[in-house]
Formats: sequence, C-alpha cells, structure tokens
Amino acid sequence: MINNNLDSSYLEVPPDPERIIEGLRDTGYEFNTSMADVIDNSIAAKANNIEVAITMDFRGNIFVSVTDDGCGMDKDGLINAMRYGSRRRTDQSSLGKFGLGLKTASTAFCRRLSAISRGQAGGEVLKATWDLDHIASVERWALQLGEATGNETELLDSIAKGKTGTVILWEKVDRLLKAYATPDGKAARKALKRYEDDLRFHISMVYQRFLDKNDRRASDVNIRINGEPVLPWDPYCVSETKAPIAEKVMKVEIGEDDHAEFKVRAFILPRKDEFSDQQVAKDARLTNNMQGLYVYRENRLIHGPDWLEMYIKEPHTSLCRIELSFDYKLDDAFQVDIKKSRILLDDSLYDWMQKFLQGPRREGQERYRKGIAATVTGTAALIHAVSNNAIHSQADNLKTAEVTEVDGSTGNVTITNKNGITKLKIKLVEQKNSGECHVQPVDSLQDGVLWEPAFIDGNQAVRINTGHPYYHKVYIPNQKSGVIVQGLDSLIWGLCAAELGNVSESNKRNFEEMRYEVSRILRRLVEDLPEPPEADA
Repeated sequence: MINNNLDSSYLEVPPDPERIIEGLRDTGYEFNTSMADVIDNSIAAKANNIEVAITMDFRGNIFVSVTDDGCGMDKDGLINAMRYGSRRRTDQSSLGKFGLGLKTASTAFCRRLSAISRGQAGGEVLKATWDLDHIASVERWALQLGEATGNETELLDSIAKGKTGTVILWEKVDRLLKAYATPDGKAARKALKRYEDDLRFHISMVYQRFLDKNDRRASDVNIRINGEPVLPWDPYCVSETKAPIAEKVMKVEIGEDDHAEFKVRAFILPRKDEFSDQQVAKDARLTNNMQGLYVYRENRLIHGPDWLEMYIKEPHTSLCRIELSFDYKLDDAFQVDIKKSRILLDDSLYDWMQKFLQGPRREGQERYRKGIAATVTGTAALIHAVSNNAIHSQADNLKTAEVTEVDGSTGNVTITNKNGITKLKIKLVEQKNSGECHVQPVDSLQDGVLWEPAFIDGNQAVRINTGHPYYHKVYIPNQKSGVIVQGLDSLIWGLCAAELGNVSESNKRNFEEMRYEVSRILRRLVEDLPEPPEADA
C-alpha cells in the first residue's frame, strides 16, 4: 500500500514477502527456545493454565499447539499479534520484548502458523493464519483471517472452558524431524518423544518460578505437556542448601531520574553423598554442564547455565550455581537478544561479576575437592594391589639405587647409583596397607605434582597424588581394568626408577622441574576429559 502522505522524494519499498519470511526461519532457534517464546505470550496474557500438545498422525504429520486461558484477543489484537514487529505492549515488564518471537519462533519449524482466540467470554472464536506457501504464491503479506473451525474451538475450550483464551497452532511442521523411511513409524515416534522429554525439562527450568507454588516472585502457572503436568526444577536445591552463601543487590542508575536493580545469589550444592535423599541428588543433575550462572529476566530464565565466557566449566566448580535476576529496565545493560535466550555483559558489569564470583567459586572448589579426596582415598587403597605384586616380582632385577645413609635432623637421604653418591630430599615411608611396597597413593604431594620417587620399607617406590586431576580423570574411570592400572603404575614407577638410577648433584634439580612440568601439562590435558561415572567417582 502506498502512503500518499510521504514526501515525493521518498518511496515506500516494501520487502519481498517470501524472501523475508523464509530468511526469518533461519534466525537460529532451537525447538525448546521456540516453544518457550510461544509460552511467553501465554504468560504475558495472564494465563493460569497452559497445555502444550505435540502429536503425530498416521501419515507422519506433526502438529504442535499451545493452548491457554489467558485474556485472549479480539480481531484487532489478533491482527497485531500476527504482525511481524507487533506494537509494543503497554506492560513493559511483559515476557514479550521485540514483537517477533511468536512468528519467528514458530515458522522456524512450521510453514503454517495459526492463532485462534476468543477475546471475551462467550464471544466468537477468531483465527488468523500465516501460510508460507500461500504467501509465496500470491507474493503478498497475506494474513488469512476468519472464524475457527469446530475442532479448533473445541481445542481452545479444553482449557478456556468457554471463556477467554488462545491457541497457537503449528501445521506443516517441516523442520523438527529428519525424513524417515516410515514417517509415522516407531523410529519417528521415538524421536518425537525425545523432543517432548527434552522440552519438559527445559520448561521446568525456564519457568521454575512460575511453576513453583511456594515461589512468590512470579504468578502461579500450571503447564502440561500432552496431559502430564510439568514440575518445577530448582537448580539451587534450596531444600538442601537452605540459603545462598553470598547475596548482593546492586542498584543501577538509568538516565538522570530512574534506577533499577539486579540481584545475585550464589549457591554451593551438597556433594552427592551429602544429600538427604539419593533421588533428590539424582534430580539435582550434579553434572559438569549444569554449573554457572542462571540468568533471569522478569523471573523467566533467559540464559545459562554457563560462566558468560568469564571461566570455562571444569569439574572443581561443578557444585557452583549462581542466580542472577533483573527486570526489563536493564535489558540494554544486559544486552538481551531477540530470542531472549542469551545475554552479554557490558565491561563494568563483567568486571563486577567476575569479582563477586571469586569467593563462591573458591568455596565450591573446596567442597568438591574434599568429596573427591574422600572417595578416591577409599578406592585408591584397592586399585594398585595388582601393580604392587607385579612390580615386586621384578623389583630386584630392576633396582637402580640403594639408600646408604639417612640424616634424621635434615631429612636428607644419601643414595648410591651408577653416577655415584647423591644427597636427596626423598620420602622413606612404611606400607600403609599390606603389600603396598612399590606404589602408594596419597592425598596430596608438594607443589601438586602427580608423582614423586620414594622408598617404602627399603623398596624403590612411587607415591601417586590422588588429588591430581589426572588421577581422577584417568585412573578412576579405569579402576576395574587391572591391565590399564598396572600399565599406568608401571610407567610412573619406571620413571621413578630411572630418576633414582641417574640422579646426581648436578642434575637433581632438573628431575624435580621435569616432574613439576609434566604434572602441570597433564593437569591441562585432562581438563576436557569427561567426569567419571558417578558409580566410579
């Protein structure tokens, strides 16, 4: 349509409908993020009940719907809701932000999007539809508007009960499942069920504050998927942690006359063995990828968990979970993206957050290490028995040095090897367990090294640091494989035997530095290795 009020030097140049609408399908939405954007509209409409349905018919066609009992829309409201870049809501705290989410989130997965709504109790049920194939054929932004069918009205009233409410319906779903040889077969239905299960957890996490009837920060909402209620998932296990270990409310000036605030709370979860109930521990998802910052805008999770590129996820901080909450006034400061699924921090916020996180991360690391030390200590006493027996059978033939003198006042030990006599600081220890005469696990070693040479009851030996990440990531997962453990132990024992056989006054410092450097490098190399299964660790 040409606007005749425009100055003659300006032309209205509407974009090509097909090119734009097809391009907007590729904005990077994932299924869970898309569904959350649709649910945001239901919550913005003050819905008390929301029903999500994900179904497949006998031909393999997928249908997705979100039905609510919110305030509904009249004809003008329906047209505005379906407009790309709909008018700004009067309530700026609404979960909707850009006026694009409903459309772009939906058409990222379907080619036919309908909004079906009743704006007043007992009123008519209207339907507005974007059909991407129709738009391409007529080359116009052609929104179809009319009355809902009987089945569509029935779907609305399954939740709205004749009162106000809305259904968002996806048809021609072409980007959810890959093409299966049998479109409605067992494999396709199993894949669709995985999407349902993943979505259930995502909703339980994103809308936790709305789903939890005991959380007064957000209005209560009931959400079901295919008839089954979605229960809230609490990342912070407040029933176990009781309270945050650190909490801060920060005020931020906005312009000259206004201000807003954000709140940060830091929680350190119990170790698995410290939970009051093992099912609660399982539900807590004590995995490496669930650590970090959980960021909430208007009580809805929009980002996380991660460390906002301040830190990498590593096992020693896996018990740390940080809650960051802000309202719409700080959207610019936190740089909320169009999908409301990620944020960026400006420089001042980044510096402040990094400083705040130092204490909680340090405490989380300490709790984790105590748990690992206790677990590994019990395990380590058993897994080196085969190695000790194997090495002992060959020890006399492989002896490279002898202890000739011990100075009790200085702790110096004099050894004799092929290079002559050398004084060393080396441990002379006794067996802690029967047969532990060549390989001895210990909780820690000076400078955090992985191993050091020693003599156990006069036998050439190695002491291995069970607190080193290499032990946790390599030894523990393979503890049931005697051959692997024996191979690792033999290698490290052999390094110690070689050191004792070649050390001299001129090179003993080099051997110490070599052990330190190798231990440091191994610490870095195992960072990305997976955590051992819970049954092992």
